[in-house]
Amino acid sequence: MKKASDLVNSELIRSTQIYDKLSDFVYQLMHLNKDKHNLWIVVKQQKLTILTDNPYLATQLKYQQQTICDAINKQFLLELKHSRVKIIPPKVRRETVRKTVFGISDKASSILKGIAADIDDTELKASLLQLTHNKNRQEN
Repeated sequence: MKKASDLVNSELIRSTQIYDKLSDFVYQLMHLNKDKHNLWIVVKQQKLTILTDNPYLATQLKYQQQTICDAINKQFLLELKHSRVKIIPPKVRRETVRKTVFGISDKASSILKGIAADIDDTELKASLLQLTHNKNRQEN
C-alpha cells in the first residue's frame, strides 16, 4: 500500500510552499491583513506576478511593484527582472433561496390544528401548530 506522501508530487508541494512564503512576505511588507485582502504571488522565468481580487489594492500594488520586487530579490536572493500586477475575478457567492421542503393542504392544516387542540404535551402541540403556520407563510 502506498503512502499518502507518495501520491502527491513533491515538486508541487515545494513550489506551493515557496509561493506561500513569498505571499506572506508581501503581506508583511505592505502591512496588509490576510483576513481582509486576497493576494497571491507567482514567480516564473524571472518574472514576478502579483494577483489580487481587489482593484483598489491592485492600484496600490501597481505603484509599489518595483519596491516589492526589489525586496523579494534582497530577502530571497532571487533575480527577478520584471513584475506585474493582475486583477482576478473575485469568487461569486451564490445566494441560496430557502424553499420549503413540503407543503400541506388546507384540509391537512385544519386537521393538525384540531389535533393540536386536544394534545396536552406543550412541545408536541407547538410543533403541530408550527406546521400549520408554515402553511400560512407559503400562501403569502
